[in-house]
Amino acid sequence: MPLKRFLTACLMIVSCGAAVASCGTLGASLPPVEDLRVQPKPEPSDEVLTSRIAGELHDNAVEAWGEAGWAQVGRLCRFFDEMGMKGLDCPAPDASPRPG
Repeated sequence: MPLKRFLTACLMIVSCGAAVASCGTLGASLPPVEDLRVQPKPEPSDEVLTSRIAGELHDNAVEAWGEAGWAQVGRLCRFFDEMGMKGLDCPAPDASPRPG
């Protein structure tokens, strides 16, 4: 009978290991915390009204803010797509490195 107890114990250990290995996320890694924060839109300075260069710099800042926002939406879309949400049409990941 000691062999039967040993085999039962081994079977329980293996089944517990399989149960622990199956715990975790559903295959999707959590999005970074930065993706859950709303970035404020760049505010124009007073110089924007009088300086062409300041206006262009502000336009560039607004353009970068918009591009970063759409990249953020794409990352969140892909996260929810991996989680199994239906009806999403997510953009492909951007190959360029993210600003950090």
